[in-house]
Amino acid sequence: MLSVYQIVIPTPYPVGPVNTYLIKNDPITMIDVGPDTPQAYKALQHMFESMDCRIEDIKRIVVTHSHPDHCGLAEQIAGVSKATVLIHPIEEGKIKGKQDFYKERMPSILETGIPAEILQEMIGEKDMLPEPALKGVQTKLMSGGESISFDGGELHIMHFPGHSPGHLCAYDSEQKLFFSGDFLLPHITPNPLMEPDHDKLGTRLPSLKQYLSGLNVLEKLDVTMVFPGHGGTFNDYFSVINVARRHHQEQFERIKTNLQSGEQNTYQLCKAIYPGLKRFGIALGLSEILAHLDLLVDKGEINCSKKQGVNYYSMR
Repeated sequence: MLSVYQIVIPTPYPVGPVNTYLIKNDPITMIDVGPDTPQAYKALQHMFESMDCRIEDIKRIVVTHSHPDHCGLAEQIAGVSKATVLIHPIEEGKIKGKQDFYKERMPSILETGIPAEILQEMIGEKDMLPEPALKGVQTKLMSGGESISFDGGELHIMHFPGHSPGHLCAYDSEQKLFFSGDFLLPHITPNPLMEPDHDKLGTRLPSLKQYLSGLNVLEKLDVTMVFPGHGGTFNDYFSVINVARRHHQEQFERIKTNLQSGEQNTYQLCKAIYPGLKRFGIALGLSEILAHLDLLVDKGEINCSKKQGVNYYSMR
């Protein structure tokens, strides 16, 4: 049986605190580590002391995905403890490649029809957290399908893309525990971020299609408790899955309702559905709308035509 402890770590992001999980069975393992801030590191140290454990005792770190609120402290903790970082190759590539968030997404962003002044506002905001790094850290790549063993238990690593292309979750089939990262959250529906498909130049990954397919896989698991990346633990995961599905269905309907009045580009739809977005919120709004548009086009429910480098959508 695995001994699991939830540690709540502050972040500067609007989403609020992030959850990390300490599994005290040997080899002592963390699932996510929190952001690279002095406040986060101090919170971890304090919680470890209360659990009669030290950061030096960590042997493995499972990174669910490369967003800085989840993995920012990986390099520092692994440097102190010599822990091995378990991570999907795509997410490792994002961290080690120090990819520019806007630069690699710019072709898709420009296709949305975003005005130049709004684009400058969006990309002008500096991230509140440092870029994650893994310099000098031993990593072990996980693509999903692997198992990691403990003294008294086992976790199955599962690949659930959609919010991030290399997003990993972990499942304890004995206790029926599911560590969901940002794939399934109790209070918000994860954003299906626009991601370039590096295997198909000039195209995007079908983020929302991947996410919804993952919900179908997750629904078939026998789960008694979900340990999410944000918010409290929960056991009624069918309800959370259905809330996510309902959100996306309602988003499809909102988009189609807006298109009844004539063709529009992604930015116009985003502004109509999410008025008042500022700075990085604009990027999240565009990602949300674009993911739904991509799937509606894929399903043949709407048309897409390009005019002067901008994609316009209309009802069939």
